[in-house]
Amino acid sequence: MPTEAKSQERVELGRGAVDTCRAAHAQLHSESWDPQIHEDHTPLLRKLEADLTEQGFNSLDEFFTQSEALNIKETGFKDRDDFEAKATKADYEALELKWQ
Repeated sequence: MPTEAKSQERVELGRGAVDTCRAAHAQLHSESWDPQIHEDHTPLLRKLEADLTEQGFNSLDEFFTQSEALNIKETGFKDRDDFEAKATKADYEALELKWQ
């Protein structure tokens, strides 16, 4: 079982992979926007999945669940239950901004 520091490092590296994927996706659509999912998107998704697997995540869902938990801690709460019990509207807004 990874330590909390190691888990945080894995999530932060995974966030970097997501940011890289987002940048590549924006570049893909830099000249025109096609809302259809087509074969140009597949390599981006495969690269993201490979990068997350390299960090020890078994799925995109696992990464995003752990990233959300870290977001909550970074917002100043112990865990999801603590957040839901004590969060203000401003806390919810701060959490929402974490991935924008």
